[in-house]
Amino acid sequence: MVRATLEHLMRPERLDQIFEAARQRQYQKQLLFSQLVAVMSAVATRQQQSVHASYLAAKDQLGVSPAAVYDKLKGLEPGLSAALIRETAVDAGQIIDAMNDARKTVLDGFEVYYLDGNHLAATEHRVAELRTTREGPLPGQTLALLDAQRDLIVELVPCEDGHAQERSLLPALLESIVAAMVIVADRNFCTTKFLFGLAARGALFVIRQHASTLTYQAVGRRKRIGRSETGVVFEQALELEQGDERLRVRRITVELDHPTENGDTELHVLTNLSPRQAAAPDVARVYRTRWTIEGAFQTLTDVLRCEVETLGYPQAALFSFAVAVLAWNLYAVVKNALRAAHGRETIDETLSDHHLVQDVILTQTGLEIAVDPTAWERHQRRSPREFARELLRLARHVSLSRYPQKKRGPKKPPPRKTSGQRNHHIATARLLAKTRGK
Repeated sequence: MVRATLEHLMRPERLDQIFEAARQRQYQKQLLFSQLVAVMSAVATRQQQSVHASYLAAKDQLGVSPAAVYDKLKGLEPGLSAALIRETAVDAGQIIDAMNDARKTVLDGFEVYYLDGNHLAATEHRVAELRTTREGPLPGQTLALLDAQRDLIVELVPCEDGHAQERSLLPALLESIVAAMVIVADRNFCTTKFLFGLAARGALFVIRQHASTLTYQAVGRRKRIGRSETGVVFEQALELEQGDERLRVRRITVELDHPTENGDTELHVLTNLSPRQAAAPDVARVYRTRWTIEGAFQTLTDVLRCEVETLGYPQAALFSFAVAVLAWNLYAVVKNALRAAHGRETIDETLSDHHLVQDVILTQTGLEIAVDPTAWERHQRRSPREFARELLRLARHVSLSRYPQKKRGPKKPPPRKTSGQRNHHIATARLLAKTRGK
């Protein structure tokens, strides 16, 4: 299923078409954009341990030197990384929409999107300009927009400045926002300019209130509405101010039964959804689901490989992250097919992302040897509906017991430890014998 989806979503002519439409200064000659994506996808899915190893595996097809690959990587425009995700997410969404029961409903009648940022980890000091410093070099950061209905990352805003504020990327993100989208985000994105910008584009929002970034007037008294799963729900109208402009919003407050990790006893969530569109408890519930995008970033880091520590140049690091996001979207198509075939609850509660991806990685090499590459080409020509039908046929034969999800129990407080300053080492066998009275 994964190999067929890769063939359908990453067909070379489609990737090169994206390059030609989005490029500003770059051009293709010997090394094609589609070939570069293929090299990096092997690293992102952990089939190859490094860019050089991936190059060696495809050396005969590439026909260029390793230096040419690295030169191309370090010069890739960030806009190409953004276009790669945007365009392929459209293709992936068409496949998912063609499957019955694959999409989920987060808020009736609306398309919900989760917004979050991700700073890329520090790289090694391989770039000449970095060899004179001990500081961790940050190659960049991104904003990501995740489609809650399809589990696809549909928009990526890359930034080469690792120290830039996430909020500075919001104007670029606004360009991709269209009417009726519901944007769900944490309080870091709660700025007057962003909220007014969303409203001006006809979009809706469910964003946690930041205590110090807004100017507003309370309208009327706070009313108790009922309860949610986490506490008592209240509602109050606010009027936000931006110069001479005014924006009426609802503030949904949840007095929590248990404080958050930061010690907060209540949460304030702002929304321009009307009470008819979403009741206060539904707004609180939708905000509570925003952890999904954090789970996506965790999978990108732990299961896939979104950060290649040897890629010091920002353009190369951002492209590497984008290819890992592409792999996530590819995996989301397969997982949605499994949901449609076996039931959403079964997949979400019992399937392990880690075990499934590891199985794919271990099988891929043998599959490439055993199956002639031309056998996969038929998947390139299938329409989204035809390809969805084929995935569903295959999904019904998947043995889910091979990928069990381990349920984690409640955390236990760690026991007290001795300092270790006097005795730096201890013989495990002696300690066990002493504990067990032998």
